[in-house]
Amino acid sequence: MTAPTTEQPVDDQAAEQAVEKKVTPPDPAYLAAVLRQRLAMKARLDAAAELFEQVNTRAEYLLDQQYKASKSTKADVTLGGEDDTKFGTVTRVGGEAEAEVTDREAFAAWVRDTYPEHWNFRIIPARTEVEVDQTFTAAVLAAVDAAGTPRYADPESGEIHDVPGVRIVPKRRRYWRWLFTRTSKRQPLDGRELVAEAIEAGRLDLDRAIEAPAPLPLDPAGTEQ
Repeated sequence: MTAPTTEQPVDDQAAEQAVEKKVTPPDPAYLAAVLRQRLAMKARLDAAAELFEQVNTRAEYLLDQQYKASKSTKADVTLGGEDDTKFGTVTRVGGEAEAEVTDREAFAAWVRDTYPEHWNFRIIPARTEVEVDQTFTAAVLAAVDAAGTPRYADPESGEIHDVPGVRIVPKRRRYWRWLFTRTSKRQPLDGRELVAEAIEAGRLDLDRAIEAPAPLPLDPAGTEQ
């Protein structure tokens, strides 16, 4: 008869690991301080975002006016005051547009009546499909792009045609590109660091928009699209 085996004692270290450790709560005063700082910063960010939108709209309006008056496409951004240090630049990036056939029936009818050698059709069971030579279409669209208006000058006769069914379609709206300066041998601080230094010295006020010397008509209908 085999003697019954006795169970091995459970390892003390394993037993300790199996027991869930009690989590120590954070210091109440420190927790309250961090929560307070976090929500206060969010309030400040929201206010800054609202003010930024207002100032950005005003800045782009003024830059558009400057461009219309002098065709100036770039400006340096300086700290102002006696030390007129540049900490950024703003550059106008022009929008893009290209000619497209927006009314295929009108365009095809014009090609049929004006340039029949570039017009054709094929009969498919139950329907007839009109075909316009793609090379000719590309040439017309390229001419419209170059002219900036839906017109095509016949390269042989010189006759200028108003092309129906074609218009110049905006692809990208113009915008202003803002960049901070980089460090250099002459200036060891980049643009962001220069701004931080100026704010700390009280040279820049970012809590309110700068008042205009005269009312600005910021109606979107009056700004350049």
